Parts: sequence; C-alpha cells; structure tokens
Amino acid sequence: MRARLCAAAMCAALLLSSCSAAVSENGVYSLDGDLVKDITPLDERSVERFAEKLVSVRETYLTDANQVFYAIIPDKAQYADEAVPRIELDSVCDLLDSALPDWTRIDLSDALTADSYYRTDGHWRQEKLQGVVDALGNSMGFSVDLSAFEQNQFDDFFGTYAKDVRQARPEKLIWLTNNDTQAAVTDNYQAPDVTTVYDTGKLASEIPYDVFLSGATPVVTITNPTAATDRELVVFRDSFSSSLAPLLCGAYARITLLDLRYMASGLIPQFVTFDDQDVLFLYSLEIVNNSAMLR
Repeated sequence: MRARLCAAAMCAALLLSSCSAAVSENGVYSLDGDLVKDITPLDERSVERFAEKLVSVRETYLTDANQVFYAIIPDKAQYADEAVPRIELDSVCDLLDSALPDWTRIDLSDALTADSYYRTDGHWRQEKLQGVVDALGNSMGFSVDLSAFEQNQFDDFFGTYAKDVRQARPEKLIWLTNNDTQAAVTDNYQAPDVTTVYDTGKLASEIPYDVFLSGATPVVTITNPTAATDRELVVFRDSFSSSLAPLLCGAYARITLLDLRYMASGLIPQFVTFDDQDVLFLYSLEIVNNSAMLR
C-alpha cells in the first residue's frame, strides 16, 4: 500500500508543477472570481489513517445488520477550468478501495461539476445536489426529487474563501424546503434552542453556510414524523452533510449526524445504539487528507 501511496503523491506533485499559470492569494486561487483552495500536498499517512479510522469505528460500534457505505466528496479543484494544485481523487479512492476491500464505496465524481460548488466557498450548493442524492439513493435504496422542493434565497452570501482574496463578489445561497423539512425536528448538541433544519438567523453571521443545521456540532439528530418510511440513517460526517441531510428527511424517519472532529469516538455509544440502521461515512477530500482531526 505504501508504494501505491508514493505513486499517488508523485502524481499530485506533477500536477502542482503545472499550475504556474494560476495565481493564489493566501493559498486561494481565483479563476475569474471562482475561488479554489490549495489543499495539496497529498499526505500518504493521512489516507492510511482515514481508512484505519473507518475500520476501527465499524468493528467497535456497528453491527452485522448495519448497511454500511462510504463516499468521498471531491474537492472543487477537481472541476476547475484551469490547472490549479489538486490531489487526484481517483488516486485517493484507489488507495482507499485497496485498504477497504469489503466496503461499499459510492462514487460521487460524476455527480458534481464546477457549478455544484459556491464560487466563494469550498462547499457544495444544496440546490445542485440531485446527482449526489441519486448516486447515494441508487446504492442505499431511496429516491428524492429536488425539483419538488421550494427554493429560498439569500442574495449576499460570501463564503469562507472570500476573506482571503481582494474584491470577492457576493453570490446567492439557496436552501430547499418542502413538507418534510418543515415537519422535521432537530436535536442539536451545540444549539439546543434550535429545532429546525434551517437556522435562518445564521445568514447574518460570519458563516452564512451555518444556515444548514446551525453549523458545526458534535451530534445532531433529525426526526421526521411524516417520513415515508421508518428507516434510520447514521452519517459520520463533516460540514458538507449539513446541507445534504435536510434533503433526506422524507426518506428517513431519523437521521443522526456524528462529527468526529468535535467528539471522541469513545462517546459514540452515548448517542447511538446501532442495530439495523443505514450507515454512511461521508467525508470531503480535504478531511481525508487531514484525517488526524478525526478523534
């Protein structure tokens, strides 16, 4: 496995050397106003450690009745129109497939495009996630039609990359609602007073993306009494899942999101008793490359 990791690192280095045409400010590249963060170089040990973490969590806490999946969210640099420093997703996924041979990986690389991400932020746009929802649903057994949701709009969104470049322009942030998102009730460890999946007060904060599930938190559960099934989902996640989870409220009666950046793995049994839930490990490429932050 070590030799394959070295080969992937060489590939990333070659891509990095071809990027001189793009100019960065504070590690953020601006491509006609589309801001892309440099997350290179590839950390070989981090990929190994990420796979080890997933195996440890599964063997320690999950049951044989759990349906277990994992997916890696591509970095927006994968879809940049110009050459910018990037870690090749295919190389990382090959390494993880080798380290996790008996796991089911859901490929999201064809489910996203450059337009799927905010221009001033690294996160994906909720209204552009039909391909992601389809890819997950095809493997996990659900279907969600985003065209049936109502769009709500905030016009003056600046993402986290905007502070690192000059003359960043505002863009639109859209969040999607339907009967299920309206009926859903959240129990948020970090924001106990907020019981809705969208916390619109966060639109006026320094991180407007926190409108989705109130932002960073170790544990949040979403319960929907009007869900079409009684199925349950547990997601081991980073911030990308904050905007994805509300879209799945109609497919699952209960969704539990666990963020191991903010809680130790040993605390998992205090919040989840595993039996036959669907379990999804969903992480961005940046987290895979910095997996030491998973506790």
